[in-house]
Amino acid sequence: MVNSKKKTDALCVGLAVVNFPVFPIDESVFSRDLTRVEAITLLPGGDAVNQAIVLSRLGVKTALCCRRGDDYFGDVFLNLLETFGNDIDLSCVTVAPQVSTGVCAMLIRQDGQRHFCSHRGANKTLYVENVDADKIADSKVLSYTGMCSMPQIDTKAGELFKLANEAETITVVDAKIDRTELDIPKIMKQMRYIDYFFPSYYEANILSGQVLPEKMADVFLAAGTKNVGIKLGSDGCYFASGDGERFSLPAMPAEVVDTTGAGDNFMAGFISGILRGFDPYTCCKLGAAAGAICVGEVGPCGAVKNVEQLNSYIKKYDSQEGS
Repeated sequence: MVNSKKKTDALCVGLAVVNFPVFPIDESVFSRDLTRVEAITLLPGGDAVNQAIVLSRLGVKTALCCRRGDDYFGDVFLNLLETFGNDIDLSCVTVAPQVSTGVCAMLIRQDGQRHFCSHRGANKTLYVENVDADKIADSKVLSYTGMCSMPQIDTKAGELFKLANEAETITVVDAKIDRTELDIPKIMKQMRYIDYFFPSYYEANILSGQVLPEKMADVFLAAGTKNVGIKLGSDGCYFASGDGERFSLPAMPAEVVDTTGAGDNFMAGFISGILRGFDPYTCCKLGAAAGAICVGEVGPCGAVKNVEQLNSYIKKYDSQEGS
């Protein structure tokens, strides 16, 4: 249940980068001296940033906790946040001295699939100590983004989740496995402090050792997680709770331009539903709508504008399903 007395709706903790989307490219790009593209621009990015921006646009009072470098791109990063976000609380964005800001080149194919060239930079300096315990306690939801991609904080993140539990702050966690050295037993021990765990199929497979979404969910529920959602990309999502509720939700139709950030947008939509007191199925529909809208534009956090847009998308989807 959401604690309505808290000042901040959602605190997003995790990865932050400056994105360089390049669109469109194809496999022959390295065989030519010159490839002409439609655009090369600068966008804010990283799982925590994407979530925070979209949540702010959905009317959620949002705070962001991440690390940036003390360099030119660090200043660019803050300017981009002010441009794309809607009054996001940046008091927990800290500077890593003598470290560069994270940067990611996004090479986007014509079919919307993408390949990243990523420099993690200051993201590698995010520790538990960089997360304000008072901010956790004063937030209705703690969204820990990109579990399994931040080695300095991942195995101790349970400390943050425990603090959130003690403060009656709802914990929402998604995963992002992009490294090979994982202490899976330690990560699994943290599950008992998580209210909602939302890995992708790929991540759930690695962490659980299972193939079927139902069996994956069983593993995480047995570890203590209260609710589990498996993000299945174009196949939608599978949801299971410790109370016995289970359902599959198909993905909503979308014209795919760029799949970057679809999962982050899903999580923002889902969290916005939690904060509004909706049931899990409705929250997942909000997430599915946000994800579908996201992939229609280049970049991870520019397509979703407001709650009315999501509601309209869902209404259109429901009418098509019922016809």
